[in-house]
Amino acid sequence: MTEPRLVFELMSAERSIRRWIDARAGGTGIGAAGAGVLFHLATHDNALVGDVTAALCASPSGMSGLISRLEKGGFVTKSPDPADARAVRLGLTPLGRDAVATARTVVRDLNAHLTDGFAPEELRTVVRWLAHTAAIQPAAIQPANIPPAAAQSPATTQSAPIQGG
Repeated sequence: MTEPRLVFELMSAERSIRRWIDARAGGTGIGAAGAGVLFHLATHDNALVGDVTAALCASPSGMSGLISRLEKGGFVTKSPDPADARAVRLGLTPLGRDAVATARTVVRDLNAHLTDGFAPEELRTVVRWLAHTAAIQPAAIQPANIPPAAAQSPATTQSAPIQGG
């Protein structure tokens, strides 16, 4: 049996899902990443930007631009944190709440497509594998054929090729 190309398949699936969500954004320009912010704020209104960034496993620079676009679109408001003048809090606007409702419908439709034809036990395995994959920390992954000590050495300039990508 040929070794599964899990990394390639996972990345292809992620791109396909993003395109699917983006195509159904209804001209709002919110897209998959913006929907993630809105979903988080729907259950954590007035959240700190840093907390939203951490919850979505995003980079601060990427989140900054995304939040600016959501604010300009009228979906979120930014306000200073009364306890820390350096911190910023995010809140949903009425338009943002409407967008959450629309995005929930889009995600519900997508989930129906994704699960069609799979038995519950198969889906439990997929969910378990995805959770396992999401929990992997970069430091825990060692390049193939390189002892852990050598992989951490700054002198190591070449790593083994990725197998089965």
